Amino acid sequence: MRLTCAAILGLILLAAAPAQAAWDPLEAVNRRVHAANAVAQARVLAPAADLYLSATSPGFRRGVGNLLGTLAEPVTVASALAAGDLGAAGNAAARFGINATLGWGGVRDRAAELGWAPRPVTPADALCRWGVPAGPYLVLPLLGPATLRDAAARAATGVALSGVLGGDVVAAWGAADAFHGYAGPHREVARVEAGSLDPYAVLRSVHTQRRAAACPVDREAEAE
Repeated sequence: MRLTCAAILGLILLAAAPAQAAWDPLEAVNRRVHAANAVAQARVLAPAADLYLSATSPGFRRGVGNLLGTLAEPVTVASALAAGDLGAAGNAAARFGINATLGWGGVRDRAAELGWAPRPVTPADALCRWGVPAGPYLVLPLLGPATLRDAAARAATGVALSGVLGGDVVAAWGAADAFHGYAGPHREVARVEAGSLDPYAVLRSVHTQRRAAACPVDREAEAE
């Protein structure tokens, strides 16, 4: 569920690089969604993030991040098994068990302290391992950059989890995860976007490169 945070951090690190051209058949629609997201960030999300950062301590935010990470470990287990990565699945299962017990319900990442570092695998990563092509670049409302494949995997995961946990729980979990990932770097992102001639193209380029680095299918498509 942390696509937004990863894309944001990638944008910060690679903002100095020129935006690369990308296959973007939905560009007209994507740009409208990107513009709406920018308005929502400026008027709602950024002020809320500033309040969150000023009202909470780094330790509290670290605990929230640990808890959200622990809750995501069962998804990693299922995704890793689907991808045929038994090592990552076992690592995630061990992390969940350790943090849910010795980590105060997940608030403390006790597993990492014991040598079980996070190795997240998403349903989108599993589809990538199966050779499913990315499809066109897609900007999701509030959630930001994705591809058709990754967005479909996200939607299917949400439906599956809603059937087990309930729609309200999954919606609240997803919103908390996305907001927590956005809050930390949002000021740096705002500065990067303000200094970019075309923030949409920069973000698209960064996301495309990041996914190509992680997914062989995307990497081969990027090289063509």
